[in-house]
Amino acid sequence: MVCGVFVPVPTFFNDDESIDFETQVKHAQFLKDNGISGITLLGSTGENVHLTAKERVEIVKSIHDGVADFPIVAGVAQNCLSDAKDEIKRLADSGASYALVLPSSYYGAGITQEALVEWYTNVADFSPIPVLIYVYPGVTNGVSVAPSTIKTLSKHSNIKGIKFSHNDVTAYSEVSLDEEITDFDCLTGLGHLFLPALSVGFKGTVDAIAGAFPKIYVSLYKAFEKGDLKTAKALQLSIIRVEKIVAEFGVIGIKRIIHEVGFGKNYLGRSPLNKDTSTGWERMSNYIQEVKTIEAKLA
Repeated sequence: MVCGVFVPVPTFFNDDESIDFETQVKHAQFLKDNGISGITLLGSTGENVHLTAKERVEIVKSIHDGVADFPIVAGVAQNCLSDAKDEIKRLADSGASYALVLPSSYYGAGITQEALVEWYTNVADFSPIPVLIYVYPGVTNGVSVAPSTIKTLSKHSNIKGIKFSHNDVTAYSEVSLDEEITDFDCLTGLGHLFLPALSVGFKGTVDAIAGAFPKIYVSLYKAFEKGDLKTAKALQLSIIRVEKIVAEFGVIGIKRIIHEVGFGKNYLGRSPLNKDTSTGWERMSNYIQEVKTIEAKLA
């Protein structure tokens, strides 16, 4: 079962844009020590498309070898079916526990839901590790996996869940509330929707800001599990405010806030994401301080 709080971590780079493996491992250990259920590598936050196939394998292996008993969800973003299969095999061999798979999307509007069923079925038939569907139209040329398609795919024995990274709560609810969809875990990639998603049956979140402030997200999850909605609501409000970092500053903002709590030699990405885009960061100061204060008080 995939449940709780997972973190889609950035790829940390040295000043010469080589990978800072030491920080990758230290950050992963920090997350585990603070209650995070598992780590997501090689997603959009992790700059999957800026890494070579060899580097993607090396990152997974470094975490697998460096942090004991910590589930790894590895992102897969290949347009070619054969390449997607090869990628999953390499990542599984390196220690990945799950494959979080984006749909092939180069041809955008020309891709039908029937084709997506066929594509994911082929991937899951081959994969040596469980597959999670990744629905993120913002990075897939507008391609989305419809609830009816998700329902069909949920019947596959090797497709175990889904991550939604969009704001369509109707789609969330249509999938998670369908009693005919069983043994299938739903996760939201948006922390500002964490509590609403949990309320309609989601099992957790895959949230980037939790990479800086893990305790507040874990505490919200635990409060909801205990039925303490008053606490969960208060934590959700603070999370909503600090999540504006993602909307305004994207990956650079995520890396900057993680850098500010002590991880990474810098907060820039790999070329062409190597320029600072966080102008106006001071607008976030009150929200950041609010969450820092809460985080410091949490066990």
